Amino acid sequence: MSGLSPEEMQKNMEAWTTWLKGLAEKGILAAGDPLEKEGQVVAGRKKVVTDGPFAESKELVGGYLIVNAQSLSEATEIAKDCPIHDTDGSTEVREIRPLNM
Repeated sequence: MSGLSPEEMQKNMEAWTTWLKGLAEKGILAAGDPLEKEGQVVAGRKKVVTDGPFAESKELVGGYLIVNAQSLSEATEIAKDCPIHDTDGSTEVREIRPLNM
C-alpha cells in the first residue's frame, strides 16, 4: 500500500470497512485484528528471544480474520472478496485445528 496515493489509500480503507461490515452482518466474522509490525521471536530448546519478526517481506503477515465457514472451500470463496487483492496482496486460508486436551 505504500505506493498508493492518499485518495487510493482512503478508497482501500473504505473497501475494507465495507467488506468487514458485510461479513459481520452475515454472521460469519468471528474475529480479526491487524498485527503490529514489531514483535519477538522465541526459538529453539534454549528459548532464545530476539526482536522480530524477521520474515521476508513477501512472507509478512499483517493481520488475521477468523470466519465461520462450513468448509475450506467456502472460506476460500470468502477470501476471494478480500480488498487485499486490490493492492496485489494475498490471503492464506487455513482451518483451525482443535487442540485435543
